[in-house]
Amino acid sequence: MKKQLLFLLLACGMYKAQVFSENFNGGSMPAGWTVNNPDTAFNWGVGTSNGFASFPSGAAFFDDDDAGPSGINTNARLVSPVINLSGVVNPRLAFKYANQIDNLNSTLKVEAFNGTSWVQVFSTSGASGTWTLDFNTFSYIVTGYSQASSINLTPYANANFQLRFVYDDLGDYSYGVVVDDVAITSGVLAVSETSSVDKIKVYPNPVKDNLYIDSDQLKSDSSVTVLDMSGRQVKRFTGYQQSYDLSDLPKGNYVILIDNKKEVIRKKMIKD
Repeated sequence: MKKQLLFLLLACGMYKAQVFSENFNGGSMPAGWTVNNPDTAFNWGVGTSNGFASFPSGAAFFDDDDAGPSGINTNARLVSPVINLSGVVNPRLAFKYANQIDNLNSTLKVEAFNGTSWVQVFSTSGASGTWTLDFNTFSYIVTGYSQASSINLTPYANANFQLRFVYDDLGDYSYGVVVDDVAITSGVLAVSETSSVDKIKVYPNPVKDNLYIDSDQLKSDSSVTVLDMSGRQVKRFTGYQQSYDLSDLPKGNYVILIDNKKEVIRKKMIKD
């Protein structure tokens, strides 16, 4: 049933697979995540509440209020573990966030490590999310998040990829910021199923060793890419070949992307 549902999604022209996720529900900083702050001794934490607010579930937060009026925090970083994005097709980042400000529009930035340097991929300034004041405790409750979705990570994908969330209070004695439900997905989007698909025959299916592609559209600069169900590239061939050796692939479902330099045609395949 699960395989049938997956193939139905593929047939509809969109398939997304989760490559990485973190919901911060464990009550402590998750394994592989690190924090650093060159300005003060205060840093990011994880939990369901802190000095200035509580959250509906576990979240990562920076409590700027806890740093006090003299504590300036312009570069407090929450850094993800290394995430191998090599071979991941169309990686996209999504996460939830909420920022409670005082006088100045404190900011949250997200940076990606491209294998050489950190590159900013997202920035928000000012208040965000929905906050409710609890008059019994005089602290805030996050009742709703703002959502960042479908941030394209393709230009930064590499085997040593990392994310870091950077809080800047702009020198203001502010409240703080919250980040939750970080996810990276991959997917095959907007590829042709109609125009040339009937002119390209892929067989046998299921395949055991060698796959054959019957088409006069494949040239010396064409490519054939094999993706697993996580969206990761497992095989790539350049140019037209008599057959494509898939004998070393494990049994399972795969997607074949045939790029004839005019369009990308997708075929579903079962490895037997």
